[in-house]
Amino acid sequence: MNELYKYKNSGFVRILSHLAFWLAYIFFFFFQYKFFSKEFDAISALGSLTITAFVDIAAAYFTVYFLLPKFLFKRKYIWFAVLFLLSAAVAIIMQRVIMVYVTQPLFYADMIKKSSGFWHINPFYSFFNIYTVVSLFATIKLMKYWYKNQKLRMELENKNNTSELALLRTQINPHFLFNTLNNIDALITTDQEKASDAVIKLSEIMRFVLYESKSDSIAIEKEIEYLENYISLQQLRLKNPFFVSFKKDSTCKHRTIAPMLFIPFVENAFKHGQKNIVAPGIEINLSCSDGNINFEVVNRHSVLKDQNKDTASGIGLVNVKKRLELLYPKRHKLEIDDRNGLFKIKLVVMSRPKD
Repeated sequence: MNELYKYKNSGFVRILSHLAFWLAYIFFFFFQYKFFSKEFDAISALGSLTITAFVDIAAAYFTVYFLLPKFLFKRKYIWFAVLFLLSAAVAIIMQRVIMVYVTQPLFYADMIKKSSGFWHINPFYSFFNIYTVVSLFATIKLMKYWYKNQKLRMELENKNNTSELALLRTQINPHFLFNTLNNIDALITTDQEKASDAVIKLSEIMRFVLYESKSDSIAIEKEIEYLENYISLQQLRLKNPFFVSFKKDSTCKHRTIAPMLFIPFVENAFKHGQKNIVAPGIEINLSCSDGNINFEVVNRHSVLKDQNKDTASGIGLVNVKKRLELLYPKRHKLEIDDRNGLFKIKLVVMSRPKD
């Protein structure tokens, strides 16, 4: 298999493709002469076309592999124009030399007496005769160049997106772990049983972060389990076991979602939400409809202490916006509403792109 791959990517295949192009070019005009010329001779036509094609080949390769990359692509337009016109003049003269001194004596000796002389040249006809195929050759080459650049650009974009997503995950994880370890540290001195429970929950969360979060998408049930572990861990410090209301729609089963997409919203609610209010202090709703995944988090905060709240609503929310743009371009809708002490986030992940 490796030998076949090397063979396909070798210079031999490239030579064959170029040879096929020029043979197709010669036979195109050969059959054109055959059908439209009254005095058609196969050997003479094929011989003269093959010999004069060397001028077209030289002009094509000189233009495509020298003039275009060395001058036109580098925006040296004056030099390109001068050298292009000079090379065109040389090609026209060389074509005339071959026709008068090679092809006519070899294949059309009876036409020499009727010839109008060497310098009886129609430069416009000769130019278009040569540079029509040069233009076609250059067009094919430029299309291949464009396709290669587009493919390279897409590969670079994918690598950049992958790198950025990895960076965003590393920014989210330390923030979450910092808060969790602080919670465990506080519980060790107050309630060892709860601290032990917290360590178990943390191990489950760490397993998720280390193994599941590296995937592009996971079953939504795993994301829900991760959220429940996080909420359970946070509630160990809260007196009211009903402080968080988490409602889940059973229709969301067997759906997939990007890992750790919801946690920044919940984390933000715990960070900025009021803890000394009547339950529920945080409301989380997850539902699915028409192929869309709907996720909503509502928490209450003190209007008098708005100045203490992070103006960016936490690094997690900033990062999740970037992740949404990368993971679900034109396939998500994020609404953030902060009025009268009520902070609400609503995310809709759509099955199809928005118009």
